[in-house]
Amino acid sequence: MKNEVNNIKSLEKKMLRSVRFWLVMLLPITLILRLIVSNVPNAADFYCDHIYRYVSVIFNNLSGVVPFSLAEFVFIGGILAILVYIVSLVVLVIRRKGKRIKELRNGILNLICLFSVILFLFNTNCGLNYYRSGFEQLSGLKTTPVAADTLYDTCVYLAKNAARSGKNVDRDENGVMILNDMNEIKHLAADAVNGLNEKYDFIYHGYSIPKGVLLSRGMSRLNITGIYFPFTFEANVNTDVPDFSIPATMCHELSHVRGFMHEEDANFVAFLACTLSDSDELNYSGDMLALSYASNALYSADKERYYELIQNYYTDEMLSDLRASAEYWKQFETPVAETAAKINDSYLKSNSQSDGVKSYGRMVDLVIAYYCSEIQ
Repeated sequence: MKNEVNNIKSLEKKMLRSVRFWLVMLLPITLILRLIVSNVPNAADFYCDHIYRYVSVIFNNLSGVVPFSLAEFVFIGGILAILVYIVSLVVLVIRRKGKRIKELRNGILNLICLFSVILFLFNTNCGLNYYRSGFEQLSGLKTTPVAADTLYDTCVYLAKNAARSGKNVDRDENGVMILNDMNEIKHLAADAVNGLNEKYDFIYHGYSIPKGVLLSRGMSRLNITGIYFPFTFEANVNTDVPDFSIPATMCHELSHVRGFMHEEDANFVAFLACTLSDSDELNYSGDMLALSYASNALYSADKERYYELIQNYYTDEMLSDLRASAEYWKQFETPVAETAAKINDSYLKSNSQSDGVKSYGRMVDLVIAYYCSEIQ
């Protein structure tokens, strides 16, 4: 009987060592995958089109069965679990005097295994897609340097569209846009991005709706409007922000779920989804998103024409929403928000986006190219 127990324990130890070995091996496997997609042409496109596309739509719809965001519970629960494990490990090492080194070694090895799994899943569900072709390459849309006149004309086009759709949305007593049915907007956003597949077959369809985050106020304190969580394949959206920006943010995060990890691509896909939708709320949100970046570019190029644009083409409704947005974000101008912005900047730069947070504004090049080829 004693021999049988010893044999079982010996077998359990061998199995545990085997599991740990393969989990640790995920680290070099992850590094090899990163090297391949960053050095082999079209490797990331092949991965995205033939593997990620199907894995993401399956798990996105599975997580979509749950009406609330799983991501924030997984994130918070995971952090708490790791902290509890570390504290327990410290207590165990202190108590077991004769086996301190062994317990510490096993504890650290378990943490390395966990880190390996997290890093592997992050890359397969997100990181590798930073190296795929962007919207410009996939669509054939060509961006070129443009004159200030073309930038101004594009801003006028966006402002006119925003003015038109902005008059058809619900507003409060202060003239600020409100979304009366957030669930309906979620479905409209999902339908809008799914619908782009009819014109752009590289924008995958069949995905579920975005999720509002319960701790949205906390996201605002970190200067975050939305986040794609690669471990649950969910598009998570901050719903505490001014309502006019929410539909575009939903479409932005839904484009990340489809493998468009570069911010300028996600912004432009969001713009397309919103402006090609039949919803005034989405139209207005998408045009205001593009206009905010395009007008900033115009301000840098020609301040006089920037003020001319606002004076002649910005309606009272548009100005009310912009004032509400400025007032909202002003309350979060804290060292915490600045630190979060710097972390995001470093994250983007470490994932093949050399411009960091400035890459969000590079959507202007795509908007102008779209304006010149499709609209003008």
